[in-house]
Amino acid sequence: MNSFTMMLAASEGGAPPNPIIPEITEVIWGSLSFLILFIVMAKYAYPAIKKTMEARTAKIQNDLDAADVARSDAEALRGEYDSKIAEAQAEASRIIEAARGEAEQVRQERLAAIEPEIADRKAQADSDIEAAKARALTDVRAQVTSLAVGAAEKVVQSSLDESAYTRLVDEYIESVGK
Repeated sequence: MNSFTMMLAASEGGAPPNPIIPEITEVIWGSLSFLILFIVMAKYAYPAIKKTMEARTAKIQNDLDAADVARSDAEALRGEYDSKIAEAQAEASRIIEAARGEAEQVRQERLAAIEPEIADRKAQADSDIEAAKARALTDVRAQVTSLAVGAAEKVVQSSLDESAYTRLVDEYIESVGK
């Protein structure tokens, strides 16, 4: 009841209406309106809402199922990629080891090929050293011979022939060398 209705009832001289308890006509019209609205909602709105909710639930469930399938597919694909990566790494390691083996083999072959040349050069160097020693010894003998002849001439003051001096110096050098 509104305030206007309450003032009208009070001016007619009757008892003021109770603000807590509604009038019976309002209760009847309110109950009848609720019942009609409930029947309309139950017949038309509830099935449409239920159908929409079921469709939404089915769509969410389908999306969840598709996500599970996609996740399992992704895990399978990841496992496949991981195995391919492992295979590629193993292949790379095998290729590297093969290349190292080939490099070592080439190194050994080159060393084997160069060893005779090294031996030849070493032999040549040894023969050059021996020849240089022999030349040096010959030069030293010649110088010692000429020095000895010069010294002997001064000591003896006589001239001996060159072959005798050479023989004497050679014998002296041989005796000192032993």
